[in-house]
Amino acid sequence: MMGWRARTWRATFKSVLRNGLIEFAPHLALRFWTLSNPELGRAGENLSARALRRAGWRILGRRMTTPHGEVDLVMAGAGQLVCVEVKAGRVRHWPVTDGRVPADWNPLGRPGRRMDRNRLCAQQRASHWLARRMEAGRLEGGRVDLVELLLDSHGSRHALVHHARCLTPLGEGPENSSPTRAQSPIHPDSTRIRYRT
Repeated sequence: MMGWRARTWRATFKSVLRNGLIEFAPHLALRFWTLSNPELGRAGENLSARALRRAGWRILGRRMTTPHGEVDLVMAGAGQLVCVEVKAGRVRHWPVTDGRVPADWNPLGRPGRRMDRNRLCAQQRASHWLARRMEAGRLEGGRVDLVELLLDSHGSRHALVHHARCLTPLGEGPENSSPTRAQSPIHPDSTRIRYRT
């Protein structure tokens, strides 16, 4: 039988291990643990930041608070300041085939659909506000990108989907032919950054 000190130490160790994996090895945390929604969001932010940094972007800040709301990731790339909103969620039916998410895949449970018009406008205002105050005004602001972390219901697979230059929320208008959704400058295929099995 364990004493209270051993139980306390064990719980502390588990918590430190769990938080460390979410921060430094989020793909392992996704694979081996069932994460709560806040933990899933943090893992999505960490995976997104790593993928964008590998693609040549510079991280200026994480979870930055502005008068217009919180920004998940503030990145710099190609002379622009980009506010990246990360939405993570579990999906019932795995949409990824051959490493790609179909352009017409748009179920109600899609994580990116939680970014509505009001949130998108607030992110654009935050991007302009940050561009005026960061990097001594050298970066152009106003760009908002959306990154979705799709996790299958078993937690064994995940994919990051990058939507560059979001001007309308997901589900409003045709996704494939809309001029408001530009191809991602960090990856030639805007439907995928990284895919793991």
